[in-house]
Amino acid sequence: MTPSTDTEGTLGALVQDYVAVQCRVILESRLRLEQRDEDAVHPARVAIRRLRATLHTFAAVYRRVDREAFAQELAWLGQLLGEVRDLQVLAERFAADERVPAVVDDVLATVFARRRRDAWAAAVTGTTSARGVAVFAVVQRWLSDPPARRAAGRDADAAHALVDEARAEASRRLRRARKARTDTRVHAARKAVKRHRYAVELARPVLGAGVQTTIAEREALQDALGAHQDAVVAAAFLRSIDTAAMDPHTVEAVRALVRRMEHTAADLDGIWAQLD
Repeated sequence: MTPSTDTEGTLGALVQDYVAVQCRVILESRLRLEQRDEDAVHPARVAIRRLRATLHTFAAVYRRVDREAFAQELAWLGQLLGEVRDLQVLAERFAADERVPAVVDDVLATVFARRRRDAWAAAVTGTTSARGVAVFAVVQRWLSDPPARRAAGRDADAAHALVDEARAEASRRLRRARKARTDTRVHAARKAVKRHRYAVELARPVLGAGVQTTIAEREALQDALGAHQDAVVAAAFLRSIDTAAMDPHTVEAVRALVRRMEHTAADLDGIWAQLD
């Protein structure tokens, strides 16, 4: 269905305004990513996450087949950039940690240099491939001619119920994570909290008072959950380092850092304190 030309004040217009911003960020990042611009990765990844969250929360606005295909291609693009971004976050984390021994700093510098080179090679190869070119073309189509459904013509106030559903889903996942205390559950809860936050941001024009407070609360919880995930990723990264050729002192220093990251990941009390 082609959207009506009279869309002001509709759910479709509200959602598409947000979608258009994310599409532009992705399109504007294309050349910078091909040039291996480190500063282009995070904004592109955030825009991809926001788009995927919007397609999930506001699914009724768009045709299902188009929406699902777009979400799949966005997931591929996000994964393509994921390794580069993970290495950025890890490098920043370890650089800011004054307790990392100098001998481990030297190891990390060597590993980061090699893995960043490989990650960027994969990212550039992917974004310039036939599939990559096609993905950016799809992003352009969603910017200029989104595949709206009839539900897009509903009043923009319909966003209230969809935001409430996102909040309820986040609450359910948080309860499950708190009960199970597993990395998988905590990560799933973090993604649901992000989706709720993005939904609130999108629907800000119709939600009224209290929006900024809700966003700030979601950001704080998201950061706490993110710190857990960062520690999980950091521990996995350190465990993946080949220590076979290292001297015993360096091996023990790396292992000690692994144990510290594992201990941080296991400490979930600070997260749950924000829910009480």
